[in-house]
Amino acid sequence: MENFYPIYMYTPMPEMHNVMVPVTSGCSYQKCLYCDLNFRQKFHVFKLAEIEDYLRKEKIKYDNMRRSPKKFTLLEGNPLCVKASFLENVFALIHKYFEVEYISMFARATDVLRKTDEELLRLKAMGMDRLCLGLESGSDDVLSFHKKGHSVSDSIRACKKLERLGISYSVYIMLGLGGKELTLAHREGTAKLLNEIKPFEIVFVTTVIFKRAPLKDLVCAKEFTRLPIKDVLAEEIYILESLENSTVIKATHKTNPLPLLAKFPEGKEDTLRKLKEYRDNNSEKELRKNEMKKWTVWDKE
Repeated sequence: MENFYPIYMYTPMPEMHNVMVPVTSGCSYQKCLYCDLNFRQKFHVFKLAEIEDYLRKEKIKYDNMRRSPKKFTLLEGNPLCVKASFLENVFALIHKYFEVEYISMFARATDVLRKTDEELLRLKAMGMDRLCLGLESGSDDVLSFHKKGHSVSDSIRACKKLERLGISYSVYIMLGLGGKELTLAHREGTAKLLNEIKPFEIVFVTTVIFKRAPLKDLVCAKEFTRLPIKDVLAEEIYILESLENSTVIKATHKTNPLPLLAKFPEGKEDTLRKLKEYRDNNSEKELRKNEMKKWTVWDKE
């Protein structure tokens, strides 16, 4: 994998234990203000010969380990943007070397909408399932501010399309994405959005001001104010209190103030109790100290 990507690779958290297959690097969109993915990798589609060579070597490796992986994830930022015919060829190569339970990948809402039903169904027939959509927010104001490139309506239409076709999906939500200025719109819109769709898993991450992301310049210009940690927790509590879905909540990413994993609705009460206790029993200074401890070991994990 080191021949395809730098130190870090972007992969869906729900699928992080799958076999990763290099198909693209970077993201085809490249405009979101909060993201530094494009600094590390410009968007590129690998040749089929490169992908097959990688799969061939992976097959030998797993045979020597006497293991037979069946779950695969295409890399990187949004491989579903690639032409369906190319993806079908990639899927065929994976089937050539392995038995396949399913093949997942990151996708933008617009990637889903641009594919026809027939294209998505062909990919589904070849194993595509468990797509991961970076919806980020249920507020059009927040999405527009960050130049996300899709609307809340697009998010809903993409998710409903996948549901209609029988393709399961998870979604990413970014706490704090509205900053202080749009926190109410962000949390209220996101709660409403999540109750209109049916993801098998909701992944929460918290907005980070990456030094090479365009958002950093807006912070310096005081056009975006990062939320205090107590307010991030308040957003998370509001969204989860409002949630009516039967789903998995995954907030284990290091950017989150308190790591959490729960099945809803069964774990809703306990999850909210933990969040409220963590918020109420710590000062903002103590919360920030806890955050700094996590970031000092970021590169060691």
